Amino acid sequence: MLTFYFIRHGQKEAVPFDPPLTKIGVKQAELTAGYLKTIPFKAIVASQKTRVQQTTQIIAKQLKLSISVDERLQERLEWENDVSFEKFMEEWNKTDIDRTYQPKRGKSSSDNGKQMKEIIDEMSNTYKEGNVLVVTHGGSIGDLLRCLFTEEAITYKLSRCREQSILIFLNVRLQLFKKAKTIINYLN
Repeated sequence: MLTFYFIRHGQKEAVPFDPPLTKIGVKQAELTAGYLKTIPFKAIVASQKTRVQQTTQIIAKQLKLSISVDERLQERLEWENDVSFEKFMEEWNKTDIDRTYQPKRGKSSSDNGKQMKEIIDEMSNTYKEGNVLVVTHGGSIGDLLRCLFTEEAITYKLSRCREQSILIFLNVRLQLFKKAKTIINYLN
């Protein structure tokens, strides 16, 4: 059986474009690495964004694995330097409410979810069994879930998740580990 572990990057600085992790974000990554150290992973695949790479490097060091970068693991929409945070959030919310809405920059939630599914399908063909760690963005994880499951089946609003999270897909069951406390949502 093949199991995917999805990690959202640690807390990031509140600045546009490609922000680094905060001190809290670094600590979150360290705690996540400690949690994951006993799990035998075959691979780590991550977005190229700074916050994701910083999170991944901390985890990969603990796991003694190299990192594969996949640029398709980007967030659907990034806060650009020439746009106010309010305008960015307005555009983000449009993509969240209407999954087919195409923002001026970036991708629709639907397209991002389909692209995430393509990545998972490709990795499923490469790794037939074992554990694969995917480190990416919260919105991209939410888009993937919305692509895989019906809206009614998703009981936890992942796009609003602000803390670092570990998501584990195993036999159509989603387990969310957040701050070392386990919350299990069964998706039927």
